[in-house]
Formats: sequence, structure tokens, C-alpha cells
Amino acid sequence: MVQLKIQNESELYNHFDPSKTRVSEEVYRYLKSYCTELQPESHSLDVIRIITDEPIDEDRFKRTVQNAVRRDLNEFDSQIARNKKMAFWEYVMGTLLSIAGVALSLVLDQILLAVISLFGTMAIQDAVTISAKVNPDIRRLKKLLDPLLGFDLEVINSDSAARAEDSIKTSV
Repeated sequence: MVQLKIQNESELYNHFDPSKTRVSEEVYRYLKSYCTELQPESHSLDVIRIITDEPIDEDRFKRTVQNAVRRDLNEFDSQIARNKKMAFWEYVMGTLLSIAGVALSLVLDQILLAVISLFGTMAIQDAVTISAKVNPDIRRLKKLLDPLLGFDLEVINSDSAARAEDSIKTSV
């Protein structure tokens, strides 16, 4: 469970957005901070508890957070698609340059052959790095955001939360 303590509902939303359809960057960053591999079990995001004195529109907040997560996931998907295109062209250019280097080795001097082969090898290396490291890392980040798509929301009056906290302290 993750808890948020707020004074009023407007703290949950971006203060530049009068329609309250964008979650506050601070709140979203705070929630995403619990989506790490380092502490997956210490705080689970199955329930987000909001402690406040004022009533809030729970459905709107939940929808707003889920929309923010979907925007991030869409950005990750578009980055993966761009990376795949870049990797494809890196493979093509690397292969063509390597073939050209071998073909030209019969006609030209060895220094030019080495330069062409070097560029071909670098292009292939970049493509392999994108395919083997960058895109899997982005997919892992996408998976970390999954808990923010299906959480339950609890809103608790801060007076009753304080009484519950006091009763826990006195019982210990």
C-alpha cells in the first residue's frame, strides 16, 4: 500500500490544468518511485490510500493516473518502434559497407578498405546494441508501470487516520 497525504484534491492534479485531467508531476513521480525492481515487495501498488480532510473524486483520480501511465507506455512503444527502424537501417548500412569493403579490397588500397570496414562494423554494433540492450531495457521499464494500471484507491479522512495511528502507538 502507498499513502498520499493531501490538504485538498487540487494537489493531485497539475495546477496548470483547470479540467483536472492531468495528474500532478510530483504525485506521479512519487507513485512511479514505488515501481522499481529494487523494492518490489516493500510497498506494493495494489492500493493507493489518500489521506485528506476533503472529499475527492476517486474515479477521476484513478482515471487520471491510468491515463498518465498509458501515455508513458505509448511513448515507450513509439521509442521501441523508432529504435527498431534505426537498428534495421544500421544492419543494412553495416552490411552494405562491409560488402563494399570486401569488394573494393581487390581494387583499392588497404587504408580505405579498413575505414569502410570500420564504419560497417560500427553500424552493425550499434544495431546489435539497440536490439539486445536498449529495447529490452525499455520493455522492462514498461513492465514496471503495470501496477499503476490496476490499483485500488482508498480515501481516508485525516482525522480518522490520526486516531488510528494514535491507537496503534498506544497499543504498542
